Amino acid sequence: MKPSFDTYYNYAQLTGVLAALAAEHGNIMALSVLGKSHEGRDIPLVILTNRETGADMEKPAFWVDANIHATEITASMTALHLIARLVDGYGTDPRITRILDEQVVYVVPRLNPDGAELALAVPPKYVRSSTRPYPFEDKKDGLHPEDIDGDGRILQMRIIDPAGDWKVSDRDARLMVKRAPDESGETYYRIFPEGLIENYDGHLISVAPPLEGLDFNRNFPGAWRPEGEQRGAGDFPGSEPEIRAVIEFMASHPNIYGAITYHTYSRAILRPYGTKPDDEMAANDKWVYEAITERGTELTGYPAVSVYHHFRYHPKEVITGVFDDWLFDHKGIFALTVELWDLATAAGVEEKNKDKKFMDWFRKHPVEDDYKILDYVNEHAPDALVPWREFDHPQLGKVELGGWYTLYSWRNPPHALLEAEVKPQADFAISFISLAPRLSWRDVVVTPLGEGAYHILAVVENVGFLPTHVSEQALKMKAVQPIRLELTLPAGATLIGGKSRQEIGHLQGRSNKMEVAYNGVSPTDNRGKAEWVVTAAEGATLKLSAISERGGVLRRDVILGA
Repeated sequence: MKPSFDTYYNYAQLTGVLAALAAEHGNIMALSVLGKSHEGRDIPLVILTNRETGADMEKPAFWVDANIHATEITASMTALHLIARLVDGYGTDPRITRILDEQVVYVVPRLNPDGAELALAVPPKYVRSSTRPYPFEDKKDGLHPEDIDGDGRILQMRIIDPAGDWKVSDRDARLMVKRAPDESGETYYRIFPEGLIENYDGHLISVAPPLEGLDFNRNFPGAWRPEGEQRGAGDFPGSEPEIRAVIEFMASHPNIYGAITYHTYSRAILRPYGTKPDDEMAANDKWVYEAITERGTELTGYPAVSVYHHFRYHPKEVITGVFDDWLFDHKGIFALTVELWDLATAAGVEEKNKDKKFMDWFRKHPVEDDYKILDYVNEHAPDALVPWREFDHPQLGKVELGGWYTLYSWRNPPHALLEAEVKPQADFAISFISLAPRLSWRDVVVTPLGEGAYHILAVVENVGFLPTHVSEQALKMKAVQPIRLELTLPAGATLIGGKSRQEIGHLQGRSNKMEVAYNGVSPTDNRGKAEWVVTAAEGATLKLSAISERGGVLRRDVILGA
């Protein structure tokens, strides 16, 4: 079954497509369950690997998740596009074939099925993450967004007010633009989300804190802070079943070396840290991150930036309990957040680069930017900006509904633009996935010593880009065990030299050799060896194993005298 990428799938549609793909590609795709959501839905987990070449737990592993935030449904479709690309490319694309033969890719295309189902419902409801009331059980006073006219959309609501800070654009009656500080003499408006006001007193209107105030991407253990310091954090790290399932999976899968989490919006590739400056990261880890993300920029056009330096919501505040920070800081896994889609950038507004403070544009930009966006929407997605019409609000009387249909304009691309947006992301994901540390036999030499004795030499090497420990941070946190070479003897054989299990430390890849200086050298620090002396009958079979948590497991039979 070929998935479609001109639409957004609800839970039943998504799980149905996944089941059909798994049935069609059963040799390389298995469908499992990561855990249960708050409302009891299965969280689908896709396992992509050639099972005939070994178990997934014995291969270097890459993690992809999407749609942790309810309305960020582009993320699910991006993860699904990657799945389709991998299964379709197996056997025809040499790189994809090698990846699925030697590695495993775990994909969770919808980590938050409850919230996404609300966003895609008719009428919709927008929550940040979970549908669980938090931090309190009761609705707070103020405006709560909802579809009040029953048209299946949550739009904007405007009210004429001489003290209002918005006015109608003279370019297009649907578009509202900001009133200048010294401007007067026209008709002005207040703008709110379409919705109803809890405990309205006839005068004061503010947007209420949401009843469902959890933010799953504040619930991870990394630098976690409670609600009073970090909105949406949850009762404790991993308090939510969806996030606890991820944490437990990571704990039971030490083979994971890299990760991408898909979000919307901003068209940016974000890397840790979000809580501290770059100079607190090991230099080589920063250089590796830059190498990975610069390639991402080449393939997707998305700029690559540090969260702390370029993507903070407020210049004097940080966000905590975030997934990619936790993975890197605690486990030394190279993890990235990819923010998909950005209406302003799509419209040709100021190209974002590594020196831009991304959130500043939303605080302040020239009205010419709004007109560029208007022109783009008129050409590509006219339904994204809705004509205003009068509506008798049960609390406010006469208002007007219209303006931005934000779900399919700002938060996600309009349906017709979805496929073009998600397609390049698979190229970047595959590039990143291909950087795995990969253990390989370089040589196994058996030398007869006479009188039934044999010397065995086993040499392994890391043929991947990343070292077997993956990052300097992983070494600092003692997150990865050293490589072990193990020799298992048959009955009647005796080990007379060397230990049956030998640790050989970690092996470098190519990530420590990125300097382009003319006099650069390439030491063989990607190789390691172990030696044994045994006595055994000619023809006896010894078993060799090389075990690297993140570089894979190798097995080999050695027949003496063969």
